[in-house]
Amino acid sequence: MNVLVLGGDLRYLEIIDDLKSRYSVSVVGYKNTYIDNVKNIDINDVSIGDYDVVILPINGVMDKNIINCRFNNTPIKLPIDFFVNSKDDVLIFSGISTPNLDEMLKVSNRDCVYMMKDKEVIRKNAVPTAEGVLADVINNTNCTLGDSKVLVFGYGNVGKVIVRYLRYFNSDICVSIIDPKDKKDLDNLGIKCFYSDCRSDLVNHIASSDVIINTVPNNIISDNLIKYINRDCYVLDIASHPHGINKEVLDEFFIKNKLYLGIPGKVAPKTSGKILSKKINDVMGD
Repeated sequence: MNVLVLGGDLRYLEIIDDLKSRYSVSVVGYKNTYIDNVKNIDINDVSIGDYDVVILPINGVMDKNIINCRFNNTPIKLPIDFFVNSKDDVLIFSGISTPNLDEMLKVSNRDCVYMMKDKEVIRKNAVPTAEGVLADVINNTNCTLGDSKVLVFGYGNVGKVIVRYLRYFNSDICVSIIDPKDKKDLDNLGIKCFYSDCRSDLVNHIASSDVIINTVPNNIISDNLIKYINRDCYVLDIASHPHGINKEVLDEFFIKNKLYLGIPGKVAPKTSGKILSKKINDVMGD
């Protein structure tokens, strides 16, 4: 079986290392690193019909059909008809769906496996994500977590692990939720929570929090509410597009903040790479 890996980041070194032990692997976008027992080729030399599996970067195909290449000096652009001459049963993997990738698949009438939509991948990635969140908060605040009031938006896979870790630090935690089931769970844990659609509770909590962590890809704190955020607060938004808090407005109010995406690939690329590799193997039937 022939595998083509197009771009990627540190996580992909783990994926490549796993696949090359069993398959013939070609890589594109790795000119600045050496990987033994793989074919390091130029995008112009790719004969797409030769491959049974094609693996795209986690962030798919970006604007202007550019793909992320952590190990290349120059960006790589894919033609819109890149997959047209691929095998009818080719397996295409990407982390996420993007408009440009969707158009490429439509033109070639091909399907794609989106790894970051897989429930098991999401669940396992929650741990390195939460660890990265706590490390970032510690590095960007001047009080210990035990002395901080931390407001967490969202109680999904990542939110639950963040809350669990914060309890170890004895943080004063409050969680913004939408599901009554989450309230029951948090009440059982003795953790404060409120419903995100209650404006008065929202204003009170953002005004008194030392740290705000958002995991919800929705406009969770509208622009006209940002003025109520504690000026000494640190706001960390880890939600995917469209994110949850307007960074430009936060900057206008001089509120320290950060939009922090792709955390597992930055803080634990080896672990995250193993998680993705398992997903690929599962789909391939290994």
